[in-house]
Amino acid sequence: MKKGFWKKVAWIGIPVAIQNLINTILNMCDTLMLTSLGEEFISSVGLANKIFFVFNLLAFGCISGCGILTSQYYGKGDSKGINKSFGFSLILSVLSAVIFFVPAIICPNFLLGLFTKSSGLIEIGGSYLRIVAISYIFTAISMSITGLLKSVNKTRAPMFVTLGCVVINVGINYLLIFGKLGFPRLEANGAAIGTVVARFIEVLALLIYLIFTKKDFVLKIKEMFMLDKIFIVETIKMSTPVIINEFSWGLGTTIYSVIYGHMDDNVVAAMTISSAFQDIAWAFLMGISNACAIIVGNELGANEFVSAKKTASRLLKTNVIISFIIGVVLLSTMDLYIGFYDNISDIVKSYIIYINIIFVCYLPFKAFNLTNVCGILRSGGDTVFCMLLDICGVWLIGIPLGLITAFGLGKGIIIVFTTILSEEIVKLFVSFHRYKKYKWVRNITHMN
Repeated sequence: MKKGFWKKVAWIGIPVAIQNLINTILNMCDTLMLTSLGEEFISSVGLANKIFFVFNLLAFGCISGCGILTSQYYGKGDSKGINKSFGFSLILSVLSAVIFFVPAIICPNFLLGLFTKSSGLIEIGGSYLRIVAISYIFTAISMSITGLLKSVNKTRAPMFVTLGCVVINVGINYLLIFGKLGFPRLEANGAAIGTVVARFIEVLALLIYLIFTKKDFVLKIKEMFMLDKIFIVETIKMSTPVIINEFSWGLGTTIYSVIYGHMDDNVVAAMTISSAFQDIAWAFLMGISNACAIIVGNELGANEFVSAKKTASRLLKTNVIISFIIGVVLLSTMDLYIGFYDNISDIVKSYIIYINIIFVCYLPFKAFNLTNVCGILRSGGDTVFCMLLDICGVWLIGIPLGLITAFGLGKGIIIVFTTILSEEIVKLFVSFHRYKKYKWVRNITHMN
């Protein structure tokens, strides 16, 4: 293994991992602050953020679909293609934000009612959702810019911007949630306002960075929106499966939350707290997965097919190995993590322990599927297969098993969570078979 290769992986992957970790720490801080207000606040905000989760995946699908081309255009040295792909991803992601922004503003309580029957959770969560939905537009823009920078191997700027915004977000949350230094005590609504302000500042910072870096692929604004019919049609063909994939997978994952939400409030609180803990693992695994997608995409765009195969193999193995290490670290620090939440009940604490043990057991399977599907197969444009795999995994395995075990058999969260995650095992064998066919080893930039 060449030293230069791992240096490139670290150069791309570590900033992405740190950026994800920073966001995870932010979510943990929000949860910790809300914990002092009671489990009801944790659960309500957690459910409200499921709306953002689905929007985020839809926007991510739009950006990732265009990002496949952006990475290959960068490897090819085609700045015009980079401009066009970025412009199209910006349009699609903002439209995605509008789709979720409007109902979240108009009927937030109705949306929360889909997740829970608790009037208390709906009242708190609905008020929070109506405010935080304003951040969706800013999030879409920042995600598009970040996606562009990642595709052209510039991952450090988004990392530093995210770090600064997290500090601002935490500070505003502290002031407004608890009413410190003369500010009003807004509780959950204070956390929503903090998110909106931080996202707005994030967009401004990224735009300033783009302007002052004076890169040709950024400054040619006209090229970004001079989208000819052939480009739009072919890009939609490539992006649509990714968009459908992320949205349907996100919607399916949200159905999991509906299942948990209709079990009891203790389960909702445990899943909300556990998700922040589990996101620590995803922060690192996503770093390698992103590096894989970018490097493999660059190499495919440059017609370096042999090198792309080697890169994919190395990073696939690396992420699985890292998942084992992360699993051990998570289990060894779980008591410390739970100790931060001193206001939760013993039953919630016990749920958290078992949920995270199960998560760690499935983590290697998740790491393999993440790297293979999102990092390798998509980079070569094998998007239809990825779409079908994820949709079938969630809708034909995960959701049916979750419904049967939760409501048909009346089992508790431990059995329900275990059976839902079993989809990852099936996906591993199917996706590995596809990987070995090497249909993803191709240059797709010629079509545009």
